[in-house]
Order: sequence, then C-alpha cells, then structure tokens
Amino acid sequence: MKILYFFIAFIWASVALAEGNAVINEEPNPFRFPKNGEYYLERNTEVLESYLEQVKKQTLEKDYPLYSSRPARPIVEYSAYRTLSQQDKESLRGGIVLIGAFINEFIKYSHLGGVGIGARLTPNDEHIFYLNFDGRYLTDMEFFGIGRKIYAYCVLPRFDKCIMLGIGEEW
Repeated sequence: MKILYFFIAFIWASVALAEGNAVINEEPNPFRFPKNGEYYLERNTEVLESYLEQVKKQTLEKDYPLYSSRPARPIVEYSAYRTLSQQDKESLRGGIVLIGAFINEFIKYSHLGGVGIGARLTPNDEHIFYLNFDGRYLTDMEFFGIGRKIYAYCVLPRFDKCIMLGIGEEW
C-alpha cells in the first residue's frame, strides 16, 4: 500500500511540476525552461515595431526622444537618419540610432571585436550596412540566421557598440 501511495504522489508531483498543474488546469510557467533570443523576440516584435515607427516619426520632425543616460543622448531611427543633412548628422554624434533590420550577411566573429553582421532595412533593399555587436550575441545571431529581422541600439556615427533589443536580456 505504501508503494501505491508513493507512486501516486510521484505521478502527481511530476504532473504538477512539469508543465503547469494539470490537476487545477494552470497554464505552463513560461519561465520554467531556458529560452533563446528568438522566444523573446517573437513576443516583443509588435512593441518594437510600434516604438520604431514612433522614433522614426520624431526623427523626421527633429523632435528626438532622449535615452536616459548622463548626459541624455538623442535617439534617431536609422532610415530617417540616412536622410538627414551632414550638419544634422554631426550634431547627433555620440547619440543612439534605433535600427530594425534584416540580417543579410552572416557573422564575422572575433574574441576582441565581437560579432559583425551585414543588414538591410527590407529583405530586398540594395543598401547594406554593417553593425558590430558584443560577442555575447553570437549564439542568438547564429540561431536567428539570415533573413531574420532584429532590433538594436547602436552608437553614432560608426554603428559600433550595438546592443540587441527584445531578446529577454536583463539590464
């Protein structure tokens, strides 16, 4: 009889701890298993697209949102940044560019330089630009592959020192 109770307790614990609690019909815990950047990016794409459009609108109006650092840095959207005059671009030196782009050329990696990719604003865009990320993004970039849209903040004017947005990274 003790074996039967043990077996029932074991089965109940397995069901309750695995993917939610089937006994009381709870949803699985989304934080229970490790996730990669794609998992989070899929869930954050709608918010990031909305943010990208708002920053683009404000960039075209030259009413730049500010990144809350000391000193506060202006944030500009990449496609709108390309249309600015050279004088406006110079005034934004050290600012942050928000990029929503498709990975076009895959990873160039070094321990010292990090991860470099070629990107396009649209999948068929002729203009290719290059972004440099820290090495910690290597596995996410490999998982995303060519053709995946990513979102990033990069430091102007060279688009180096980029960080990815929407991949569940804690700050």
